Amino acid sequence: MDVPTRFAFPVASFRHIETPFQKQGYRDYVAIVAVDKLPDLTGWRKINVRDPKLTGAVPKAIRDSVHDNPELFVFMNRGIVVSVESASFNNQNSELTLTLRDPNLHGLLDGGHTYNILLEERTGLEEPQYVRLEILEGFKQEEIPGLVDARNTSNQVRDQSLMNLQGEFDKLKGAVAGQPYANLIAFKEHELLDDNSSKPIDVREVIAILTCFDRENFSDRVHPINAYRSKAACLQHFSDHKKDYEKIYPLASDILELYDSIQLLLPDLYNKVRAKGGVVVGGKFGKLTGVTTYNGKRKAQLMFTGKESKYGVPAGFVYPVLGAFRALLEEKGGRYVWGKGLEPLQLLEGQLGETLADTIGNVALDARNPSKTGKSPLVWQACYQAAQVVFLSR
Repeated sequence: MDVPTRFAFPVASFRHIETPFQKQGYRDYVAIVAVDKLPDLTGWRKINVRDPKLTGAVPKAIRDSVHDNPELFVFMNRGIVVSVESASFNNQNSELTLTLRDPNLHGLLDGGHTYNILLEERTGLEEPQYVRLEILEGFKQEEIPGLVDARNTSNQVRDQSLMNLQGEFDKLKGAVAGQPYANLIAFKEHELLDDNSSKPIDVREVIAILTCFDRENFSDRVHPINAYRSKAACLQHFSDHKKDYEKIYPLASDILELYDSIQLLLPDLYNKVRAKGGVVVGGKFGKLTGVTTYNGKRKAQLMFTGKESKYGVPAGFVYPVLGAFRALLEEKGGRYVWGKGLEPLQLLEGQLGETLADTIGNVALDARNPSKTGKSPLVWQACYQAAQVVFLSR
């Protein structure tokens, strides 16, 4: 959208929250706004994948708070968060102006339940009512899904629990039944092990991993980058395409093992290929930005294989490599199999693994940011094509 949209409205107060990241262009503002002065953000809801419902326990609690605690509502409610191109404040008349340009980047980021309910209830309020409005400025499009995920974690967990209650994970449970890690997966919030510790594997992570192999909705040109970028988007994708995941389930244990194996093998593959080229003698995977090198007894725990690694490998390195192996799938009898009898682990340990490690390493050296690596369509495309070439050559 080339033409910006501007909302100007009075506020009771406005503050710029100072942070160490202003030089990068990030800004965080907070305003207290009268409910009847809230701008109409109806056309600016795209960046939050959730569709806030107006019925249920959470909306009821918000409604009750609006009416029962008018003077405390602004303190009791988390408020509304918007992403904007710019924000400006006029000290003379206490008017705040928000500029929004791109619906994929700007709009309502969190607080959708609160916003919808306040719009419904504000005409019937007998006393002035206020809400906290947080304004985020200067964030890039690839950073927005992470912000939405972080701000909506509690909502995702509630969605996860509801989906479990409705039996939406039953077939996934069947696919991993009998595996050593099956009881380690939390399919709902606050799910505990026998020793009362939290289950260490989030079902949303499992779904994200399997999403990398969804051939029905992704192709050799369109890649499941949200598998890395947004757990909320993956959960929604799973809910919308449950039948498509049934084709993946027969390979679920292979895929989860492959996910761990990439973390285990990627460091040595990178060091090996760099040494071959004489670029870095002996390899320096541990020096890449985002990589954690564990010394002493502490190790990274790989939950699906039960193994340990001395490296903490960023997920931004792992997911594009994992997604490459989608190129090896064939559909037979309504289910996916590894095409042409190929063994993904063998390919990972061989030349394909070195090619993928080199691809990730080159981008990581340049980007110096694992998140940028994991969100780059070019990285996903390069990795996928490397696996595709191997598949087509057999």
